[in-house]
Amino acid sequence: MRLDQVQRNYDRAARHYDTWTQLVFGRLLDIERLREDAIELLGDIDGKVVLDVGCGTGRNFPLLVPRVGPKGQVIGVDYSRGMLDEARALVVQRGWENVELMHDDAAELATVPAAVDAVISVWCMGIVHDLDAALGRALDVLRPGGRIVIMDFDRARPDRGCLRWLYPVYSRLLRWAGIDSAEDLDDDRLRAKWKSGRGVLQRRLGSLEEERYLSGGGVILSGTAPRLEKRP
Repeated sequence: MRLDQVQRNYDRAARHYDTWTQLVFGRLLDIERLREDAIELLGDIDGKVVLDVGCGTGRNFPLLVPRVGPKGQVIGVDYSRGMLDEARALVVQRGWENVELMHDDAAELATVPAAVDAVISVWCMGIVHDLDAALGRALDVLRPGGRIVIMDFDRARPDRGCLRWLYPVYSRLLRWAGIDSAEDLDDDRLRAKWKSGRGVLQRRLGSLEEERYLSGGGVILSGTAPRLEKRP
């Protein structure tokens, strides 16, 4: 999806995004609970700085803020100002003083500090216009030894299960809701996009852990940035 289209679609969907997400990902697909599993893969982040790429309305924040503690920080980045407005309202409502929100493109992260301790991205990277660049930039700002966890859909049509046959129905529904474009839901294109993205992660991380969900349609990728070698 083009960057201007991402902004337009998600600005429009922002006010109803949480309701939509809870209905579809929470009740119908029962995968919203996996958000906590993904964040657990970050390991011990107490007192650390965590970057949430594509933070949206801040659905990861209630899970991240207690884990980083008062000495840690959560940085939420999104390109949709509508989504950031909803996230900001949540931060004010909860009284979180260690959450910072930034308007930025995931493929550039120009406003993000040079080094963070961990990176999390949930259901965002797959719609970024340049996935390879976005993954590369996330690794650029990650400290040596830091963890990165990406939860997303790397195929539009699952390999098995009822969703494989329901693909024509839910793909139209997602387009109607303005969440995804026809390009985002092109199965062959999405698989090729993530094959290239995996290559970026594997080259930079050395090793990559993978867990699948939703009848094989979704994936959680995680890894640790190599530590700097100590000179004798």
